[in-house]
Amino acid sequence: MKKKKRISIRNLVEFIMKHGSIDNTISSNIKPIEGTRAHQMIQKSYDENYSAEVSLKYEFEHNDIKIRVEGRADGILIENNEIIIDEIKTTLKDVNSYNDEINNLHLAQVKCYGYIYCFENQLDSITLQLTYYNIENTSINYIRYKYSKDELEKDFLYLIEEYKKWIDLEMDYIENRNNSIENMTFPYDNYRQGQRELAVYVYKSVIEGKKCLAQAPTGTGKTISTLFPTIKAMGQGHTSKIFYITAKTITREVCENTISIMKNKGLNIKYTTITAKEKVCKMDEVNCNPIYCKYANGYFDRINNALKEILVSKNDYSRNTIEYLSEKYCLCPFELSLDLALFSDVVICDYNYVFDPKVSLKRFFDNRKNDFTVLIDEAHNLVDRARNMYSASLSKKDFMELKKQIKGKDKKIEAAINKINSYFVKIKKELDIKISKDLQNYIELDKEPIELYTLLRTFIEKVDEYLSFNNDKNEDLLNLYFDVYSFLTIGEFYDENFITLFSKKQNDIEVEINCIDPSNIIQNIMKKIKSTIIFSATLIPNEYFQHMLGMEEDYFISLKSPFNVDNRKIIFGTNINTTYNKRVQTSDEVVEYIKACVEVKNGNYMVFFPSYVYMKLVFDKICLKYPNICCVVQEDNMSEDEKEMFLNGFNNPSEETRVGFCVLGGHFSEGIDLTRDKLIGVIIIGVGMPQIGTGRDLIKKYFDKNNNNGFDYAYTYPGFIKVLQAAGRCIRTTEDRGIIMLLDSRYNQKKYQYLFPREWFPNSIAKSSNHVKEICEAFWNDSN
Repeated sequence: MKKKKRISIRNLVEFIMKHGSIDNTISSNIKPIEGTRAHQMIQKSYDENYSAEVSLKYEFEHNDIKIRVEGRADGILIENNEIIIDEIKTTLKDVNSYNDEINNLHLAQVKCYGYIYCFENQLDSITLQLTYYNIENTSINYIRYKYSKDELEKDFLYLIEEYKKWIDLEMDYIENRNNSIENMTFPYDNYRQGQRELAVYVYKSVIEGKKCLAQAPTGTGKTISTLFPTIKAMGQGHTSKIFYITAKTITREVCENTISIMKNKGLNIKYTTITAKEKVCKMDEVNCNPIYCKYANGYFDRINNALKEILVSKNDYSRNTIEYLSEKYCLCPFELSLDLALFSDVVICDYNYVFDPKVSLKRFFDNRKNDFTVLIDEAHNLVDRARNMYSASLSKKDFMELKKQIKGKDKKIEAAINKINSYFVKIKKELDIKISKDLQNYIELDKEPIELYTLLRTFIEKVDEYLSFNNDKNEDLLNLYFDVYSFLTIGEFYDENFITLFSKKQNDIEVEINCIDPSNIIQNIMKKIKSTIIFSATLIPNEYFQHMLGMEEDYFISLKSPFNVDNRKIIFGTNINTTYNKRVQTSDEVVEYIKACVEVKNGNYMVFFPSYVYMKLVFDKICLKYPNICCVVQEDNMSEDEKEMFLNGFNNPSEETRVGFCVLGGHFSEGIDLTRDKLIGVIIIGVGMPQIGTGRDLIKKYFDKNNNNGFDYAYTYPGFIKVLQAAGRCIRTTEDRGIIMLLDSRYNQKKYQYLFPREWFPNSIAKSSNHVKEICEAFWNDSN
């Protein structure tokens, strides 16, 4: 059976012919729905002699590959027995400017349609029409060209011949890649407990096009157990691209290292790591303007020749490699990573490149279903991350600050801001009534702020117009412009799973559109993907994640921990109340429990608290009462260097005891690996419950209405997942031994005991700090 390949006419033209610079000063800001409506309006303006959305295709064979170039002409018009191919383009520019400034990509696209139509219908010549429609002022311009079939054929075959060169490059690589995959064996001598089972389910999910939800404890080896079978399935043609997405830099590095291990065993595969633009930008500020940035200037003129060299010389496109290549070829490192991703088998990136509507990779995740596989690492983070991705806010204060700066520069923007301010003033009056009546500083609505949308769109239009004539680098203007654009983008997803919140914060008024339940959005994105593998050590309770992630006729697997339960001692101190109102009262007891645990055996310990305030309270008390214990504390807003220094203190264990005071859900409670004697104890204070507040209460209210599990969905489950993550820092390898102690009276409740993972049994209940000391002494004596 011959291999098949398809490419759209638009993608073919843009890939071969795109030229010029990356330029953030040129943006259409035309939403897809607006473009679609404009197309439909123009198409309906014609009579029966106009056929809309006409499919055209051209097929050819090249080196045993059947290739289809396809697209849809916006319209074919018959006028006075003359055939006219119509291509409609929406714009914010003056439509008459295209008479002198011909857009060669637009013209090349319609010329491809024209040639295919001539070829199919045996015509010697044809008329081509570019229809430009200004979406703001509804002006329209029809530009016509007449070409012979021979002229069109020359240009079309040039594109095809250039495309064949890339196909040859790709197919030679894929043949070698698939041979290496076929010969690849599991890179370790033996599977760990649960690894083979997980790998089998992942493989079945990929070839059957299903989701797999895997609860896999620390030590399972999740990265190799998901990558290996997916790459095997790729070699057999079941998936064309793998996205490994994660919320942590360290897990991206684990993925890179895992691929390197397989490559050392003979695997030939390309991977790209995508790093945020702000982190890899080589300029003093992120300003993708060809006048300012040499890496943006002429980017598209250089990229294809650079790619031809890069793709045959390197296969690993890590952040360091991309930064090197960026300098060598003078190319924007971020855009280079996106272009290399097109040719890569594995793309390693953050969640937002798949799920966030503002930054998702449109070149991969458009509205069409694909045959990709997405591996979601640390998937317990996905629900809250998605909730944040699909929420947005704006404040009255920001608009009024901008008004001061723009005063006298542009009356249209001033007028737009005045109308937005009037809207906020009206809301303020309603809030004042609400506060005086209900003592509540917010108004909650289950409908969109439609009136505000209209005002914000006007603001966007006026700023667009202003920026097209002024090279204004006002950061506040640009920041607010993008905040408004983001707000409107999120508004397009608004449905019954969202709420609108107006709140009074000191002297400011804020409006938020909040995604309360992101499950439909997550599931709709996953429906476009052939297979999604969702894995974490803390997908508990599984019913919650199955509901939120839409697991129906899919696979669910829960693996046992590969670690010997005798290597750890789990202690519950259930006679200490750590609820918010009792923290000061019981803080002395907490100090004694911590001291009793860490004094038995010298080594490194971490203590996790639900808040900085609570942590600082206990930290100050233990330092005052027991100055001989070396205590270090996680500060708020630590820089990357400060975080590294903090961790370095645990990398070289000495004979002294070192106790790190940290915050649950923070940098040190997830994703860090302090193996063997680098960490011999973890103490968790409380149940990790998020701070009670309006946002969480809205989630509670929503799910109470839908499934009566509101408190658990808003507070219990997110909190306990943080507890599980922190507890998981203690035992990372089969050689690790340590104490895990959890202090809170709520661990006596059946609700929490139901959530305990199976490896938390057996455990010990400590009735006092002295009892903690006895339990710890017995454990460490047995270890010697």
